[in-house]
Amino acid sequence: MKKSILFFSTIFLCFLLLQGCLEDKCTSVLTYTKYEPVYLLTEDIRIDIQGESPRTLQDPGKIYFYQNYVFINEVREGVHIINNENPENPTPVAFIPIPGNVDIVIKGNVLYADNYMDLLAINISNPTNPVLLKRVENVFDWYDYNEDFGYNVYYQQTSVTEKVDCQHYYWGVPFFFEGDVLFADQNSGFPSTVNVSNNAGQAQVVGTAGSMARFGISGNHMYAIDESYLDVFSIEDLTCPEFLTTSYVGWNIETIFPHGDHLFIGSETGMYIFDNTNPAAPVQQSFFEHARACDPVYVSGDRAFVTLRDGTPCEGFANQMDIVNIEDLSNPWLMKSYEMDHPHGLSVTPSNKLFLCEGTNGIKILDVSDTYNVTQTGILRGFDAYDVIALGENHIMVIGKDGFYQFDTTDPNNVQELSSIQVGQ
Repeated sequence: MKKSILFFSTIFLCFLLLQGCLEDKCTSVLTYTKYEPVYLLTEDIRIDIQGESPRTLQDPGKIYFYQNYVFINEVREGVHIINNENPENPTPVAFIPIPGNVDIVIKGNVLYADNYMDLLAINISNPTNPVLLKRVENVFDWYDYNEDFGYNVYYQQTSVTEKVDCQHYYWGVPFFFEGDVLFADQNSGFPSTVNVSNNAGQAQVVGTAGSMARFGISGNHMYAIDESYLDVFSIEDLTCPEFLTTSYVGWNIETIFPHGDHLFIGSETGMYIFDNTNPAAPVQQSFFEHARACDPVYVSGDRAFVTLRDGTPCEGFANQMDIVNIEDLSNPWLMKSYEMDHPHGLSVTPSNKLFLCEGTNGIKILDVSDTYNVTQTGILRGFDAYDVIALGENHIMVIGKDGFYQFDTTDPNNVQELSSIQVGQ
């Protein structure tokens, strides 16, 4: 089991060993972030999967595009399905409640989704009436289990301010436990969040994910990553995914980008390149190391574009975009780095237009035709941008904390908003 609680406990013990005896009386007002475990029983997780009427966006996560439909994750709640035949008038048609859902991929009208520890295969041939085909149980062993309370599915965060006696055992300690509740000093530099967390013809169509995806499809195999491991599933029979194997990749891996017969996996410390010639058993071919930071990857041609940002659980200090030469996949090397504001997801078109999400700073439009002379040709402001999907040359869709946006980017100097579905709508 890959249990985050062991990591926190180990570090905490190290800090306790370093504490000296405090004899003077004093008090101090300290502010902590309280991480309280949320438990769910198995019967609350393995619910009957049925489509519901559309819901409003509340906490949008990742985005996916498939055959004129947009699928937006509602973090840990399920998936919004939006008819996007007319990008100027996207129409929500259904919501699939899936406890714990964060990632999806789609192939041949079958949607694969995480349901906490389980993988679901859902028929979306009729998007307004999704049908559960198969549940593969206990394949994502990322969650601690308590016989009395159930699965520890995530940590609820609240801010706690209190006056502390200097002789109290946790005075001066950057984080501590009370039972199974974690407290972290907000001035300690501790992370502000905790992550515990193709058949023939039309049926072969695979959807398009954003660069923040943890699920990916290559041929007849599906891949899923957690903090350290790569899980491989056979989807030769689309209706019946089969878990094949899991293998250790490295600490804090974050995103996956299948490209050709290779898998590009972004982590806090660099980009892993896996040879996927044998898709049932990918093998690491090389590793490109970068400064510690959160790291989505997008591959276009013989270049990989990697963004790094600060102010995240990754504890990095860089805000930049690296362009990596991958002509020789056994020896990736940095071509050039460009300073950015706070980069997140990205997407590149065949004509070398790069759309870069900058969080609250919107979207930058970059011309990356010349690796050594990247120029900014436009910028879109007034909304939060987490991830982006470029559809062809002239249409992008963006997801962020504010909601879902679409733009006509035919003229980078005069980008036109096509539509939006904002949070609360």
